[in-house]
Amino acid sequence: MLLTEEVGDFSRGVVALSAIITKEFALAEEINTLGFTDNLKFQFELGGNPDTNLKPLFSASDTAARQSVLTALNGYAETLAAVASGKSLSSEYSKLVGTGGNLKELSSGNFNLAHSLSFLDSNELVNDISLFGKLFILPERDKKLFPIVEKGGTALKKIALLLYFDIGAVSDQSSKCSYTYPKNDFETDMSSLRLCKGGLRSIANNAIRFDTHIWKDKLAYLKASENDSADVRSSAIERLVSIQKLGQNLDLLLSETQATLIAMVKAHETLETTLKDAEESASPPITATSKSLLFHEKLRGLLETAAKVKSAMSALSSDSESTQSFHLNASTQSHIGGSNGK
Repeated sequence: MLLTEEVGDFSRGVVALSAIITKEFALAEEINTLGFTDNLKFQFELGGNPDTNLKPLFSASDTAARQSVLTALNGYAETLAAVASGKSLSSEYSKLVGTGGNLKELSSGNFNLAHSLSFLDSNELVNDISLFGKLFILPERDKKLFPIVEKGGTALKKIALLLYFDIGAVSDQSSKCSYTYPKNDFETDMSSLRLCKGGLRSIANNAIRFDTHIWKDKLAYLKASENDSADVRSSAIERLVSIQKLGQNLDLLLSETQATLIAMVKAHETLETTLKDAEESASPPITATSKSLLFHEKLRGLLETAAKVKSAMSALSSDSESTQSFHLNASTQSHIGGSNGK
């Protein structure tokens, strides 16, 4: 049945999107580690005594909170596919053990929301997410797909909103951000949301800037060196440019992720409408709507950008050792003194 295939495609799309979001937070931590390592090695080359304690961008509890949300989203999507295909739900139930309880323990403090939402709005959004756990015990799921999708639509949008705000923005999208929070109505179209600077996009951008400043400092110090090597300088330039390109592509990935979250919500709304029509009519529903296709189109683009970012990150990590040491001589070290890499 075409409708079964469409539900299955939607489910696989949601799971793929969740995996990308998980990877994005991991990439931010990798960039943070890369910058820390670059700075540490440079400071030791200069004879400094830098702090050797790596501070992660996100605490264990913050990471666990996001994983709980994404696990719930995946569980919901996979449950839809199981119901639509008539498969047993026992395996889906086993995957979701403890998810409901984890959602109840979520705190707005574990997410980057304060840049665009008031404390009350942040708490409201996170508290609403905990209601998603009730979907995992609905008796309707053993009967018909439509009641599950009908109840799941609100919860799915809340999760999309939470992730959208958590990803945030590099620059302000509202002229009033300097004075107050932009007005954001959770019930309106997600395309109308406004963000102030903050969230994962801002955090990742700051981590990129930190590392680029280190390499800019190194180029300045090379210029001051009597033993300035064209090869070493060329390697440093290439690395500086590569890091900046990585930052641009990562921000594009995060921005596209937000657009894909919006497309996911609209695709779910279309799926709900299709199922409702099927309930009320004996004629087969029209599937593969434009909104469903848009979600998968956005997802394909997202996967391509994610692969590009992953490849760039791998190249930077593998090339780290060959571009680290400048073998600064005594006169150069005396000339440049110390630096904190910022």
